[in-house]
Amino acid sequence: MELLPGERLDNLQYKGLRLLQRPDAYCFTSDAVLLANLVKAGARDKVADLGAGGGIISVLIAAKRGADVTAVEFQPWAAQLCRRNALLNGLQEKISVFQGDIKGCAAALGAGAFDAVVSNPPYFKAGSGEVREEESVALSRHESTATLADICAEAAALLKNGGAFYMVHKVERMAEALTALSLHGLQPKAVTLILPKPGKGADTFVVRAVKGGRAGMKLDMLTVYEKNGEMTKEAARLYGKA
Repeated sequence: MELLPGERLDNLQYKGLRLLQRPDAYCFTSDAVLLANLVKAGARDKVADLGAGGGIISVLIAAKRGADVTAVEFQPWAAQLCRRNALLNGLQEKISVFQGDIKGCAAALGAGAFDAVVSNPPYFKAGSGEVREEESVALSRHESTATLADICAEAAALLKNGGAFYMVHKVERMAEALTALSLHGLQPKAVTLILPKPGKGADTFVVRAVKGGRAGMKLDMLTVYEKNGEMTKEAARLYGKA
């Protein structure tokens, strides 16, 4: 596939998967890859990816799990990039792209139609965190179009009863996230704290919440790298490298 000006092509280091990215706009981080690898879905499942960006999570879930993924992306350029990445990896039959706002997307995509929903949302509230001049980067980093509560509400609307919502976020906003999930009928069932390496505190977490689930939550920890910089065996298994 021909690269457009300003684009680069990255190797995802898994069975030949590749991803077109725009470094001048926004590129995926390891948080998105971790999240995608923690999602449990099967070939018969329908998954919604809220705030899909260029499609990293959609591509990994469709390729590794065989699920049908609907990528929801507000920014037209990112939605188009997601379509091209699906085509690049031969996943155009598994990934469809809805270009529009997360808020209210269930009305268009089908309330209660999805087995799982996943999101790597903006980490910062509007007006907080590091300010970037580029609008495309700001939209990816700050809650400009949908708040944390908005995303939880839409995930609940999209999910079947018993379906699971997976989200990665900053530890500093964990209490807010768990409260928002519970308020929208999504019972937090598992939280995985992500530690960059031994001796470092967790900076992010992944939560799995079940629509209509019973109370009770399990807490896990995942250390990504050893002190020598090599990936831990646990992380390598998760990434499919071991």
